[in-house]
Order: sequence, then structure tokens, then C-alpha cells
Amino acid sequence: MALITGGLPGLVWSVVWAHVGQLMIVLSLAEMSSLVPVAGGPYQWVSAFAPQPYQQLLSYLTGSLCSIGWQARFTVICYLLAGIMLALVETNHDDFHSTKWQRNLLTIAVASVVSAFNALAAAHLSIAEGVFALCHVYALVPIVVSLWLLASKGSVADVFLNFTDNGGNWPSSALGVLVGQLPAMFTVLGSEATAHIAEEVEEPNKILPRCMVWSYLANLPGTLILLLTFAFNISDLNSAMNDMIPFGSVLRTALNSREANTGFLTVILSLMFMVAVSTMVSTSRHLFSFARDRALYSSPWFSKVDTTLQVPLNAIYSTLILTIVLVLVTIWNRSPLNTMMGLTVAALMSAYIVAIGSFLKKRLSGEGLPQAGWSLGNAGIWINGFAILYATWSLFWSFWPVKYRPSARDMNWAILLYLTVVSYGLGFFISSQRRLRLRPMEMIPTWARR
Repeated sequence: MALITGGLPGLVWSVVWAHVGQLMIVLSLAEMSSLVPVAGGPYQWVSAFAPQPYQQLLSYLTGSLCSIGWQARFTVICYLLAGIMLALVETNHDDFHSTKWQRNLLTIAVASVVSAFNALAAAHLSIAEGVFALCHVYALVPIVVSLWLLASKGSVADVFLNFTDNGGNWPSSALGVLVGQLPAMFTVLGSEATAHIAEEVEEPNKILPRCMVWSYLANLPGTLILLLTFAFNISDLNSAMNDMIPFGSVLRTALNSREANTGFLTVILSLMFMVAVSTMVSTSRHLFSFARDRALYSSPWFSKVDTTLQVPLNAIYSTLILTIVLVLVTIWNRSPLNTMMGLTVAALMSAYIVAIGSFLKKRLSGEGLPQAGWSLGNAGIWINGFAILYATWSLFWSFWPVKYRPSARDMNWAILLYLTVVSYGLGFFISSQRRLRLRPMEMIPTWARR
């Protein structure tokens, strides 16, 4: 999307400012997770910090938005995994040309496998995450080195300065670049993921904020290296834009070897699978926590923990079903990835705005805050303020389509899905008179051994 509306400079600069803006959000969420370390994350932080008259409604809406945001994010990850798999098939079979319906069906299959892995291998997730962390650092080194050695190099001006419109047809280059920042905003999202396993770790008020901040900062160098590697070594921009996986096009052109391309795509596929597993963990745990607070129909069923596997199995089933629904809802859309990314950004950024806004208001009011194991100190007010500004900015741009004056099938329908979730949340809250409350930590049931 960024390549279409702004060219390589649009991609590079949108990633840079997205990381800077998201850092403010990460720092704000980390401090709140230290003050209130519970699995619900943003909606329980709102319950703790929002003004009393609006606390229940804002908390419920935040939880609804956070749930659908994580659900859409999981769907996007599975959709990308399906694309990589089809790219592998096309690499090894010249007569095979994938279709959209194949990718949609494969997305459902991928989601099913990830759900099964999450349910059956929950006891070994820490080992899998450790292996993933090592591969995340070392497995990408050969890819980066190979591209810098073998691919044709672009100029500095082409990468940083020469903004181009490659089919977006927006009235100005500046507007096109801003429209194309959606993938960058999506990439850095999910900063509160660690908070959703707060009840499964020891000393969460200290461990969670440190993990959130340092994991974000540790990923910055690798992200920039991969970004610049892609930008400087892309020899055919049009081919990359038309490819199912743009990075696969760069590998294919640079390596000129079916075996090497297959090997590198397999590495990327493996890493993306673990990203999907981690995303499923956060998605299902948030749904479990939300149901535990009686925020859903049939909440006892959603919040049930399997005594044998020690995981919220019904929440995992529900996440899989919602993924299938999202895939089927967007199957007619020619830009399903744009719609699902837009929904993810809009929903999660809205949740962040309400949570950080409630926290900032309480901070400015002079009321005492709980003792924090990790604090921003006097800089907290400024950081919270910048975080709200960036989240609002991201929310605004999340609804824009890739192309100027799109047809119905090319439209970004995230705004329709977003308003549907908000309307449902308001209607359900008013009709059922749900009353969410943040329970003290000692009252929150522990479903897994600490």
C-alpha cells in the first residue's frame, strides 16, 4: 500500500514516524501495566482510571474494541502466512497461479493449525518463543547479507526523497504518503500484548513493563535493517507491488535461484508462524478476561478453562470462528488486507486513546496513583499527551482506501466494521446494563500455575 501511494520514500518515512509515535504509546501502556497488572489490559485500566460516571461504559467499549482489534490482527497475520505459502508454491511450480479464493481458504486452514498448536502445546510455548527469539535475530542475517551482496542497489534519492504515485492517483504526493502509512501503523501495533498474560507471570508489576519497553526497543534495529535492505535492493518496483509477497519478489530477482528463494521464504514462513501463535495467545487471553468480567453473552462458556490443557479452550475456539467470519465477510473485497489492517489500527488505537486519556486525566487531577514498579516520572504527562495525539492521528488515517475515488470493491470498509462494533457495544451495554468493574488482584481467579 505504501509503495502504491508514496513509493519507497513513503514506505521508509512512514515506518520511521510510526515507530516514534508508537514508542510514546508503549511507554504509557507500560506504566499502566505496572500500576494495574491484569490480563484485561486497556479496558481494565480504563475501569481503574476513568471518571466514575463514565467508567463502566468506557471500560466496556474499550474492551469490545480491543477484542475486535486483536481478532482482526490475528486474521491479518494468518492472511499473510497464507500468502507466503502460495508464494512458495508459485516459486516451485511455474504453471501454478494462485487465486484470491485459494488464499482465503488457506487463511482459514492456517488459523486452524495455529489454534490447535496454541491449545495442545500451551505448556511448551515458552520453549517455542525462546527458539523464535533466536531465529528472529540470527535466521534473517543470511537473507540480509545475500541481498546486499547480490541485488542491484537503488540510489539514496530514490529511497529517501523521490516520492512517487504508483497507482493511488491521490491529488498530491503528501496526501498519498499519509494514506499509505497504514501498514507501518499496523506493524508496530499490539504493544500491550504482554499485559494479557499478566496473571501467568510472577511479579507482573515489574516484569510486564520492562518486557513491553525492551522488546519494542530491541526490535527497532532489526526492523530498520530489513526496511533499508528491502528499499535499497528492490530492482523492479512494479513487480514487487504486483507480487503477493513484495519481499518475495525482491528475493527472486536478487538470488535468481529457486532453491535459495525457497529456503529464505521458508525461514520467513516459520518466523511468521510464531508471530501468529503469539498473536493468538494475546487474542484468546483478552477474550477470556473480557468474558470473565461478564461482558459477553454466555460469559461462563467463554471464560471456561480446560482442566487438562490449562488453557481457555473456548476462547481459542471463538477466536478461530471469528477469524473465519472476518475472512468470509471480506471475501468479495479486492482489498481485504487494507480493510482488516484498517480495522485493527482503528480498534486498538481507539482503545489506547481511551485508556491513556483516562490515565492522563487522573494524573492531571492530582489524585494519588497506586505504587508503580515502573514509572515515567515527571515526563509521564508529556509522553501520555504525545501518545494520545499519535493514536488519534492513526485512527483518522486507518479508514482511507488505497486509491482515490475507489469502487465499492476497492473501498476500505474498516469504518463500517468499526462502527458496527461500537454500535453493538453501546446497544449491548445499554440493553443488558452490564457493569464491569476492576477487581483487586487478590479477587481475580488464577487459572494457570504462577
